Amino acid sequence: MRLIKVTGGLGNQMFIYAFYLRMRKRFTDVRIDLSDMMHYKVHYGYEMHKVFNLPYTEFCINQRVKKVLEFLFFKTILERRQHGSMKPYTRKYRWPFIYFKGFYQNERYFEDIKDEVRNAFTFDLDKVNDKTRQILGDFGSDGVPVSIHIRRGDYLLPKHWEAIGCICQLPYYKNALSAMEKRVKDPVYYVFSEDLEWVKQNLPLRRAVYVDWNKGEDSWQDMMLMSRCRHHIICNSTFSWWGAWLNPDPDKIVIAPEQWTSTQPGSTIVPKEWIMVPIK
Repeated sequence: MRLIKVTGGLGNQMFIYAFYLRMRKRFTDVRIDLSDMMHYKVHYGYEMHKVFNLPYTEFCINQRVKKVLEFLFFKTILERRQHGSMKPYTRKYRWPFIYFKGFYQNERYFEDIKDEVRNAFTFDLDKVNDKTRQILGDFGSDGVPVSIHIRRGDYLLPKHWEAIGCICQLPYYKNALSAMEKRVKDPVYYVFSEDLEWVKQNLPLRRAVYVDWNKGEDSWQDMMLMSRCRHHIICNSTFSWWGAWLNPDPDKIVIAPEQWTSTQPGSTIVPKEWIMVPIK
């Protein structure tokens, strides 16, 4: 049996699930493992079944039993920046349990099943709140809708700042806005951020809708609204990456940072069709 560990917030869960869908094409005995999510208190826990109506569980096991099995019967395969290569994951192994750990943040892992991934990640519109429903009805009626995601919040914490928080700051957003406005006439920015006051004080947006109502377990509706925009400015966040990717329009413009983390260039995760701009 091949098990794929699920962890992280919604964006990371989606990358892992897309990788699982690709693996399922090759192996009938592959399962996602939600054991760690049973104790995951960051973000909003496992969300795939709530946001997309996917199955709640594929494989769960008692944590203590799992540790014993890992020691005796598991062969653990860690993702080591394969940049989308499936070779380490599709080879034959003699162990009874092959356990895959990683985030698989690259479109190449599921490039040949994009339609299946989009179908799996179809938002349940019956669950959207009244304000989101109202905004959806107004999309595109007064200018070209462009999403812009400014992630601050946890990215400003000391434990995250050096690796990821310092990447998309004011210089990046000014560069991104300049690049977008050279390409799009009459944009209306739909702004998604945990710190909208900072945005209002620092970014000169002539026309903007500040999305401030999707809180707590409704946060996924921000991603859904992003995906309905015509174009996108993302930050180094898998949440806005998916918000842009799920827009199926082949002519969309997506602006992304040329650096994703302090050690990882944007090219390792940003699709080749998207436009990368400097962060300074």
